[in-house]
Amino acid sequence: MGELANILATAKGYKGFARKSQIGEIAKIMGERQFDDAGILELGDTKLVVSTDGIAEELVKSDPWFAGYYSVMVNVNDVVVKGARPLGFVNVISSPSHETRVKIARGIKAGLDKYNLQLLKGHTHPDSSYEAVDAAVVGVAKKVVRGTTASPGDLIAIAIDLDGSFGVKGWVKTFDSTLKKSKPEIARMIKAITNTIEASKIKASRDMSAPGILGTLTMLCEASSVGAEIDLEKIPKPDNCDLAEWLISYPAMGFIFAIESESALVQLRKVGFETKIVGKFTKVKTIKARLHGEVETFIDLSKESIFGLR
Repeated sequence: MGELANILATAKGYKGFARKSQIGEIAKIMGERQFDDAGILELGDTKLVVSTDGIAEELVKSDPWFAGYYSVMVNVNDVVVKGARPLGFVNVISSPSHETRVKIARGIKAGLDKYNLQLLKGHTHPDSSYEAVDAAVVGVAKKVVRGTTASPGDLIAIAIDLDGSFGVKGWVKTFDSTLKKSKPEIARMIKAITNTIEASKIKASRDMSAPGILGTLTMLCEASSVGAEIDLEKIPKPDNCDLAEWLISYPAMGFIFAIESESALVQLRKVGFETKIVGKFTKVKTIKARLHGEVETFIDLSKESIFGLR
């Protein structure tokens, strides 16, 4: 097996990617059709955008404070990438340990302060047999972009904040770039994304999450019924970072966009995002990756499903 085939096998076998296949059975029961980062309610000229996420139990156990903080951050990203300004937060903290509950709560408070969110409601399970933090963020938008609207011929753009550092929290390989940034710095980066969406320069969007970069691209492609061709050498990554490891990492501020022109990336570059056009979306529902002249198929969405729909 060659270098590229090994890298793709690592990305596809990664727990963050493989666990997404459990969505399908639940989605069929609930009637889910969109498979997007967040839900959108249109109320006249205002769009209400809501996301919910739970933090992996391994991360909660290894670093409760960080899990609390990330319960804010990951949900903020989900609404921001749709074009919304995050406003409010709700959460459920579950742990039989007083110390763990306190650490989670302090992490949440740090996240609320960082992102200038209002706590709307919280709930605590002090008698649970497990440790977890589940949360949701609500935001409002003038214009929204979905993760279901990429079209063949659109350019694949990646924007990542590389001013950060790695950490391993259970099986989750985090790359955090938010903790050391000030509230105004974070606010400027968020505003750059929402401004770009409001200017109608982004056709589809998804934030990078636990499945990694290729996993996130796969979710965007399957939800949009398209394929993709991506050049792995063009993906922005930290210096001295192994590509295989980077592809299964979880950047704190990383996004994938479908765009028509590189002009869509101007505001993002100004506030510190590393941005690159790394490929294009295709009509054929396969995701093909290129590296050093080699080309391999990562996944064939006409036969496979990251969401477990086949």
